[in-house]
Amino acid sequence: MDFLKLCVDLSLKGGFFMIPLAIVAIAAMVMIVERLLYLRQNRVDADRFHFELRSALKDNDLNKAIALAARTKGIVGRVIEEGLLRIQGGETDVAVATEKVIHSEMSPMEKSRGWLVNFSQVAPLLGILGTVQGMVVVFMKIEQVGSADPKVLAGGIYIALITTVAGLVIALPVTVAQEYIRTETNKILHCLDLYLIEIREWVERRKTER
Repeated sequence: MDFLKLCVDLSLKGGFFMIPLAIVAIAAMVMIVERLLYLRQNRVDADRFHFELRSALKDNDLNKAIALAARTKGIVGRVIEEGLLRIQGGETDVAVATEKVIHSEMSPMEKSRGWLVNFSQVAPLLGILGTVQGMVVVFMKIEQVGSADPKVLAGGIYIALITTVAGLVIALPVTVAQEYIRTETNKILHCLDLYLIEIREWVERRKTER
């Protein structure tokens, strides 16, 4: 409770730029939660899926591979299922078979990531603006009173320090979260590429066997 009161007091003493900093913090938090939920919904057991897909293709059991993809959640299941269905329909180019569905899935996958990068960069800049504002207030008071009395200057110094700290406190976790989200997203895409290569090799083997 005391900590919360301290945060409120510091925010009030931080001046105008604490408002956009608070907006950035709230927006970033919402987007981070949304991205983490998206990653959770699209995460698969990569090794198990790869083993089962490879086994089905090794047995030339395309229906089994399609059923595996259909019960797999997220982008991996949707892309693989669409590709296998089109291959079953006669398509021999895996890239063509999956091009449309991959394009449709990339938009939700990239959603909010750019904004998180921007927020991690904007927060410290807003903090610096608050610092500049605080220093302006300090010099204005020096000009008004004609002396550098610490009590008179405390308000401006508060603004200068608090906004800088707030900008960094927001930027650091947002940067870490953004990097984690980027890494996890790339893992999903890497696994998807691996599965598509497996399918492509199977299609090429079928061509040579005929």
